[in-house]
Amino acid sequence: MAPDRIPLATILIVDDDPTTLLVGSKPLRDAGYTVLQAPGSAEGLRLSAEHPKPIHLIIADVFLPPPGFQLSVEKNPYPRVNGLDMVERLIQDKREIRVILMSGSPGPELQSRGMVREGLPFLKKPFTSEALLSLVRQVLAGPPATPDQKSATRSGNGDVEWVD
Repeated sequence: MAPDRIPLATILIVDDDPTTLLVGSKPLRDAGYTVLQAPGSAEGLRLSAEHPKPIHLIIADVFLPPPGFQLSVEKNPYPRVNGLDMVERLIQDKREIRVILMSGSPGPELQSRGMVREGLPFLKKPFTSEALLSLVRQVLAGPPATPDQKSATRSGNGDVEWVD
């Protein structure tokens, strides 16, 4: 076991692209991590709530499928929301989670649109196995993500903004 890797870390990858789930999961599993996969935010929130052991790291695509028909975001425990809103919900519920957001769009552009926030690591897609593993090791060795103080007011009315 490599000394720079936290043993038995569980990682949840949330992305609507099956190829990204595969490309992200394989090198992580090969490196000894337990990897869970979810094709959207509702599935990611549900899996996080129902998984019997701690999830140490969430790797989430910023752009997840928009909602079809769904109950109110406020009353639905597993809503379809964008990647940042999903991880903010998970951080609020479980304080010991680390987060990596990812997208094919440039990070600064997404930050200016409010889709990523300062303090959360960002991985540009497409990525190499080496880049993914290096960032995962760095993030797992660091402190957990902290809640965004603006997130409580930002999503408090149940409106979800979807940007293409």
